[in-house]
Amino acid sequence: MKLEKDYRKDELLETLWHLTENHDLTLKHLKEHDPTQEHEKSLHQFASDGVLTFDGENITLTEKGKESAKSIIRRHRLAERLLVDVLGKKVTDTEKAACEFEHVLAPELVDSICILLGHPQKCPHGSAIPEGKCCEEARSSIESAAIPLTKMKVGSMAKIISINTRDDGRMHKLLAMGLTPGTKIKLHQSYPAIVVEVDQRQIALEDSIGREINVWKPVEAHR
Repeated sequence: MKLEKDYRKDELLETLWHLTENHDLTLKHLKEHDPTQEHEKSLHQFASDGVLTFDGENITLTEKGKESAKSIIRRHRLAERLLVDVLGKKVTDTEKAACEFEHVLAPELVDSICILLGHPQKCPHGSAIPEGKCCEEARSSIESAAIPLTKMKVGSMAKIISINTRDDGRMHKLLAMGLTPGTKIKLHQSYPAIVVEVDQRQIALEDSIGREINVWKPVEAHR
């Protein structure tokens, strides 16, 4: 009975998260989403447990409620990614299996699965996967190991991580020249213009472009 009760509680929290994402967190929309259940009793119980506030129509998740719902959604959407990306299941076949998975997946395994999948940001249906501590640590690690091309030391080599420009024309031009993420470059000159070597070709770049190209920090880079 306890497992069944916990299952229903998780399902309701999951539904409340979906309604929050759609800005429809009211009793009316909850009943429209799932008309088979009597929700008022559960909502009042959640309110007494500090999970949400409920005035008879409007529902607001507390921080405690958000964290609980976030954990369930994270498990569910990571399970969907695991089923599609690793087990090769069709997106249309993931929902039921992911629902079962989210209830039996041990919390300590969630971050391990997230790391295995490369910290995905979206589920197969395009919905955001809430970040975990492992995602924050991975992003921090990448940011600390990344520098703009302009911070490289002449003579050093590095791989391009990303190109951060909003100019579509500039982006296409750089990609056409072979300056793509994963490409190894060598800095030949930093002044008066930046000159890099790519595949035995030398390319001159403006300083402003150099600031938009991020590379993995080489050992020889300036600190």
